[in-house]
Amino acid sequence: MNPLETIIEKEKETSYSQRNKELFSFYILTLINQEQAFRKLNRKLWISLLLITGGLFLLLSPTSEMMNYFIVSLSSSSMVDIFKMAVVSYGFLFVLIALLKQRSTI
Repeated sequence: MNPLETIIEKEKETSYSQRNKELFSFYILTLINQEQAFRKLNRKLWISLLLITGGLFLLLSPTSEMMNYFIVSLSSSSMVDIFKMAVVSYGFLFVLIALLKQRSTI
């Protein structure tokens, strides 16, 4: 017999008993939770990176059509138009926050 087979035979003959099953299950559940938390954190970091990159792209590209439209519309708008835009933007923000809070509880 080679040394690997002797080690395998000795291990087969040895019986191991789990003395504290609760501690073992707690350890396994802790490892599973750590892995899930790492995956969630990794996913949130990638989503945040994409959102920050997209936001910076929109904010730092002054030659885009959308930015030009906002600048032209703000220069020729009245107080009522500015109020309407504020209501729409805060409404949009409220919907986004509600969706993000709902998503994090799932």
